[in-house]
Amino acid sequence: MEGDSQTSPAAAAVSKVLEDDDLLVEILLHVGFPTTLVRAALVCKRWLGHASEPAFLRRFRKLHPPRLLGFYIDDRYCDSAPPTFVRMLPQPAELSAIVRRTNFSAYRRLSPGMLDCRNGSVFTTLYTDKSALGVHRPLCHGGGLTIVPSLPRPLLPLGSSCTFRQVLSKQGDGLSYYYLYVESSNQESRMHVYMMQDGSWRRHHLLDIDQLRRPRSMPKAVLVGNKIYMAAGPSDILVFDLTTSSFSMVRLPQGVEHGNGATTMLSRAGDASGVYLIQLKEFQLRIWLRKGDNWLLVDTICLHEMCDNLRKSDSTIKDEHSVLLMDQVVDYGDFVFLQMGGCVLHLDVRCRTLRKVYEYRSTRYRDIHPFMMIWPPIFPAVKYDPPRTAT
Repeated sequence: MEGDSQTSPAAAAVSKVLEDDDLLVEILLHVGFPTTLVRAALVCKRWLGHASEPAFLRRFRKLHPPRLLGFYIDDRYCDSAPPTFVRMLPQPAELSAIVRRTNFSAYRRLSPGMLDCRNGSVFTTLYTDKSALGVHRPLCHGGGLTIVPSLPRPLLPLGSSCTFRQVLSKQGDGLSYYYLYVESSNQESRMHVYMMQDGSWRRHHLLDIDQLRRPRSMPKAVLVGNKIYMAAGPSDILVFDLTTSSFSMVRLPQGVEHGNGATTMLSRAGDASGVYLIQLKEFQLRIWLRKGDNWLLVDTICLHEMCDNLRKSDSTIKDEHSVLLMDQVVDYGDFVFLQMGGCVLHLDVRCRTLRKVYEYRSTRYRDIHPFMMIWPPIFPAVKYDPPRTAT
């Protein structure tokens, strides 16, 4: 029939909209999740070009900040058990299937232990015949577990011991891995900085540090751009510049100290333009942002009433006299994890809501590793120009 050979008015209207680049960009901006954006980019090269354009991705991130999918925690009765992954609920159906790939049950025989978690990559120690480092990418199809060389162990002089060690990662064209190893004695401290190059660990720098300003293991160090920020002494932050191999000291805001009845954490700014300092003391949470040479107090939250209300609504939460920040590293995303009375609490800073998300099975507190949606999205190559049609 003649009508069968003609395009329906509805199809013509859709075609007219999708052929308008400005309208198409606005539609792509509102797909909701990076996973949906990747699927949309597979339609054709034109759609891929819009979805992967840097200016578009900046707008998309502002509209849809990277989402917290859950967290890993080492709450185990024996060392052979893998880390536990706890989902953040409720979770959209779009993401539920993805989150199922986050467990380590397939690697139980390797006795994985958590080291770091960054942008969809999970870094673990693997206790095989020889301790090694594993990188697991649960959000990537076929990501599996990649084994990388064992972490180096410097030969320490007599009287020195390892104060702390930490794996850091940097997102660029790919992932770059760094390893901090701090040794200390009564006289001095030295920090060994290694970088993964060509499949092996190579020492990037050896830094001698004044004993009064030795790096501390808590809060965890963070890598922002080309600078490593770590706590040092009671009221300083040591900043090591990977580009110039030089270091400097930054004083904490007036009246703030590491410890001294308070817990602190360092966090990357999402745009890698600065570092956040978060302090919790006596139910008072304060958040500073350092940009340039100044600290800016960006938020203050009193948790006392929130905690009282939570205890009234949940009888499993014990009446505690204090609440602490958990040792965590993540791009600052308007949330922090707290611990109180054997429970893990999630504080949504923007919405001012507090809820229990986990209860410890053992009495030993362990680090928490927030697991975020990958950003920027990883776009597969498109082989064909013709757009796909729905069937």
